[in-house]
Amino acid sequence: MSENNPSKRSTLVRNTVVFQLKLMADGFRDLVLLPVSLIASLIGLLRGGDEPEREFLQVISVGRDSEKWINLFGSHTTPENANATTSIDALFEKVETTLKQQYLAAGTSTRAQAEIDEALQAARDETREQQSGE
Repeated sequence: MSENNPSKRSTLVRNTVVFQLKLMADGFRDLVLLPVSLIASLIGLLRGGDEPEREFLQVISVGRDSEKWINLFGSHTTPENANATTSIDALFEKVETTLKQQYLAAGTSTRAQAEIDEALQAARDETREQQSGE
């Protein structure tokens, strides 16, 4: 499995994690918008005037913008040159790229991995000896 051609399973895992994070963001947004929309409606009712729905429509506008930002089901397009704040997809892509770079830069060598395995095996052997000696 090369870096440019990830397996279908790893793609599924990535997509599942991203979808779950988007669901959480969407749920949090809904949780915030519920009381805010009620308060905006109440303000409009109490204020009256020619535009009692002004605050409520502002809440709806924020909801639409956040829906595009979260892009839960991928129905909104993200510009090619998007920065990390353009959408949650761009943010996740930036985080994923950074994590991959950090992993590749700090990857353990075969020798270091062998030494770690030897140390772990020695610790296991010592634990077994202590347990059998009791």
